[in-house]
Amino acid sequence: MAEERTAVGGDVAALEAEIAALRRENASLKAQVVALEGALMDVRVDAPPRMATMRAAVIERVDNERRRLLHAVLDHSPSVIFVKDPEGRYLLVNRQAEHRFGRTRKELLGRSDADFFPPEAAQAMREKDVEAVRRGEPLQFEEEIVFAGELRHFHTIKFPILNNFGALMGVCGIATDITEQKRKEEERLLLREQVIAAQQEALRELSTPLVPIAEGVVAMPIVGSVDQARAERIMGTLLEGIGHHGAHAVILDITGVRTVDTNVASAIVSAARAVRLLGARVIVTGVRPEVARTLIEIGTDLDGIVMRGNLQSGIAFALRR
Repeated sequence: MAEERTAVGGDVAALEAEIAALRRENASLKAQVVALEGALMDVRVDAPPRMATMRAAVIERVDNERRRLLHAVLDHSPSVIFVKDPEGRYLLVNRQAEHRFGRTRKELLGRSDADFFPPEAAQAMREKDVEAVRRGEPLQFEEEIVFAGELRHFHTIKFPILNNFGALMGVCGIATDITEQKRKEEERLLLREQVIAAQQEALRELSTPLVPIAEGVVAMPIVGSVDQARAERIMGTLLEGIGHHGAHAVILDITGVRTVDTNVASAIVSAARAVRLLGARVIVTGVRPEVARTLIEIGTDLDGIVMRGNLQSGIAFALRR
């Protein structure tokens, strides 16, 4: 029994000694962690060589992670992204740049635009680099670049990159292909012009309508003002309508004309002369007293033109003949 108690006591003592050793080792590790954290937080800490090595490893790992993150962003961008040195040589290109140039990074880096583009195009690109540096701020513009024999449109941003001392390190460029947007915009503008042209043509037709009244009789109500262009349309519509309808009488109703001036008078007289040449006659209706006075005062030659006060009387006159 005494021997057993001695053995148990020895085991307990050994266990306690092991626990004490572990506690001392734990305390040492905690002290190392605290020292390492201090060294990482303050570069001025004079850390032991082991701490400095560990700190350098952590910093390198962080830098590597940042570089991987940066390259992931650059390579997944749909825009062409590049950095050139002050002499115009490529320092950095992303995957989209490789795709557009049809070259690998190794083939692009260290070379300039003059190695890939005609002299005029390369010179224009270089001038934009210089302008961005001169301005000292982002420069935005549109440019046309030929890649693989195809003309593409780009919206480009260029800006200078400076070091901590303000010295020029290079020029960064971000070029976004807007060819499809330009094409769609041109199609939209073309469609808009076509719609406007169709509307204008419809308005022209509505502004000079020729209405059949009876067999051999047509009428044209004139509303609004009459300028030279509209006078020519009136003439063309009348001459075409007379031949189409076989009319012997044309009624020009000017009830809706606000002001009778030389343009209106000239249109009436010219129409009457042209109509008579086709064997028909002109009847002008909607002539108010003030309109008749104006026509006389401006010396309008109304020979061969029948004047009536309203459209109803003009139609009645035309049907009697």
